[in-house]
Amino acid sequence: MGLSAPATAQQPEPPTTENLPPPVLPPMPERRLFFTTLNVFRYNPLGLESQNKLIYQKRLFDSPSLLLRDTFASAAASLKLSPAFFKLGPVVELQPVAVLNLRAGYEYVQFFGTFGSVQSYPDSFQNYDDDVRDVTNDQAYGTSGHHFFVEPTLQAKVKSVALRTKVAFEYWNVDLRDGSPTGTFYDPTLDTLVPGKGWVLANDTDLIWMNGRWTLGARFSAVWPSYDDDSGAVDPLPGRSLPTNKHMRVGPIVAYAFDTRPGGFMNKPTALLIAGWYLTHENRTSAMPYLLAGFSFSTELLGGR
Repeated sequence: MGLSAPATAQQPEPPTTENLPPPVLPPMPERRLFFTTLNVFRYNPLGLESQNKLIYQKRLFDSPSLLLRDTFASAAASLKLSPAFFKLGPVVELQPVAVLNLRAGYEYVQFFGTFGSVQSYPDSFQNYDDDVRDVTNDQAYGTSGHHFFVEPTLQAKVKSVALRTKVAFEYWNVDLRDGSPTGTFYDPTLDTLVPGKGWVLANDTDLIWMNGRWTLGARFSAVWPSYDDDSGAVDPLPGRSLPTNKHMRVGPIVAYAFDTRPGGFMNKPTALLIAGWYLTHENRTSAMPYLLAGFSFSTELLGGR
């Protein structure tokens, strides 16, 4: 019976995709000049800041490999503005492979003496919570300093899930009023007492899921300042230890891109919301979370080839 069936009666099989090559992603532009801005409002601690960069970027490799495709070197001029300070300086960035990013920079920092910033202390053994700093607002003064940072980042993505961890090594050199070698000042971005001359280590680790215009995930953040204090010169209260002023928090990330099409004056305008509950902190032990709301976009000034 099967041999007598006419060949024209056989139905064609549906095409299979197993042997089709994967889609080819468009290469990165060879050169780019673009402007980026991120404007944020922060609560607990309270803050308002605009972070802006003018970036020139050069592609390193012209390769279809996922490991080598998104590779570049860039140089940027960075300006951060808030009602309490401005930070200005150069930033260089290198991404030799897609999973590793290296960023380094310098900022000249000018504090205006407004909104309680900057307030300084003779050492790190001080109560710097919000209520105490509100009482001593009139002791804030304007000053300047220098901020150096190196930020290696490891990142990986599998389908729609990405993992990214950034470590920041920061060195501060700020002209504090008392001139003490163990002096500290409160920095609202790091939310701790920063050494007037010394190091701070920070980490942000994100686990996110990307689906079209939506990005959902979680962030772990931590800050560890390093001091030159002689801990033997200060006796802790009975039953207590000397403060380290480190802190850790964890919470969700939600971002929505209003337009994902490339080009235009506002490229990928995105709203961002981050919340974080403190796991450890010298002053923030209540259930009130850290909150950050932001809006970002970029503008292409020179398209690549």
